[in-house]
Amino acid sequence: MKAQRNTILAIIIGIISALFLSSTFTINSLLAHTGSHWAWTACLRSLFMIPVMLLPLLVTKKFKTFWQAIKRYPLLFFKWGSIGFGGLYTCMALASLLIPGWLVAATFQINILAGVLLAPFLYNDHRKKIPVRALALSLLVVFGVLIMQLDKLMQLHDGRSLMISFVLVLVGAIVWPLANRKLLIELDSRQVPLNAMQRVLGLTVGSLPLWVVLATYAFSQVGMAPGPQLQASFYSAIFSGFLGGVGFYKATQMVKHDPIALATVEATQVFEIFFTLIGEIWLINASLPNLYGFSGMLVIILGMIFQISLSIQHAKKNKLRSA
Repeated sequence: MKAQRNTILAIIIGIISALFLSSTFTINSLLAHTGSHWAWTACLRSLFMIPVMLLPLLVTKKFKTFWQAIKRYPLLFFKWGSIGFGGLYTCMALASLLIPGWLVAATFQINILAGVLLAPFLYNDHRKKIPVRALALSLLVVFGVLIMQLDKLMQLHDGRSLMISFVLVLVGAIVWPLANRKLLIELDSRQVPLNAMQRVLGLTVGSLPLWVVLATYAFSQVGMAPGPQLQASFYSAIFSGFLGGVGFYKATQMVKHDPIALATVEATQVFEIFFTLIGEIWLINASLPNLYGFSGMLVIILGMIFQISLSIQHAKKNKLRSA
């Protein structure tokens, strides 16, 4: 029963995190429409995240443990911070210059499959095996995402921009679950007990050298970022980076030993599409989805219902086996 409650709670946290994570796509889309430089968009969010997340760690007296881990394994955080956060947000900022934010969010859902398919290359225990039913349901969810995009894709006549943006988002969709899972594995193997907030800040600090380079480049091109971009990036740091990122990492940490539940938590990010679409309708008067959009949403919702049910059943079976 405890395992089931833990799985359900992790899934709920994942969905709530998707709400906050979706703000990145909406804000990036808004900034792209205002002509803001992509390099400032990529780096400012993470630069703001450092002071935003330092304060809670200092208040809760968790900073010392975090800092000891950083000092002991600096290359570990630099590697996965640069790959995970650096690769993800740079690719997302560039892609937002080429296609609408909702389409970036939709294409990014390839990460649902990436997390499952990376398992044989990451683990050496029972998690090495790809859960076939979870993979099938993830494919169903991604198929729903594809249906949602059909009408809009046919309206995008610039095939070159579409292809470039797809490659960029694909890279981001792979490095995001890769860095998250690898950091969990390597911290466990070194017996470093960091919580979700400490891990997110560790990845952010690890990516700092890359952000300094990008900030220098952006400053050389356009000077200091304008006030609206600074404000938008600060909001993104709070909502997406702090609330969304920490929540998502907490959810994955809760089910890190259950590959089916972990795949389901990662799949909750598909709700970012709905939240991003709502945000763009509200902020930039984006149009409502048509028949393709609503059909895709229905497939996604059905896929997520089946996947959540599978995770709960699997947690119950594991409990019975261990009883």
